[in-house]
Amino acid sequence: MEDCNVIKISSRSAAYFLTFTMSLTLALFSQSLFAVECKGMEKLACERQDACTWVNSYKRKDGVQVSGYCRSKGGKKSSSSSSSSSTSSSTTNSSN
Repeated sequence: MEDCNVIKISSRSAAYFLTFTMSLTLALFSQSLFAVECKGMEKLACERQDACTWVNSYKRKDGVQVSGYCRSKGGKKSSSSSSSSSTSSSTTNSSN
């Protein structure tokens, strides 16, 4: 019996550890959960969601047509929307 190593922890320490572990797990996986929220939505449903934005269909440089899709807006609303607008307009103008 003396060979067994038993670690004794208090119930308070166990509660702190459990709370920390759950908080860390939630923090790590919450971003992926929010990103999936918009995936696969139809255009009208996507446009009704504040966290989502609709990306119109476009043609890539290699000629492949990409269908429109719904995606998460992400954290930077003002800078990402202005950069995506200029990117899509420049892509559209260069393909014409």
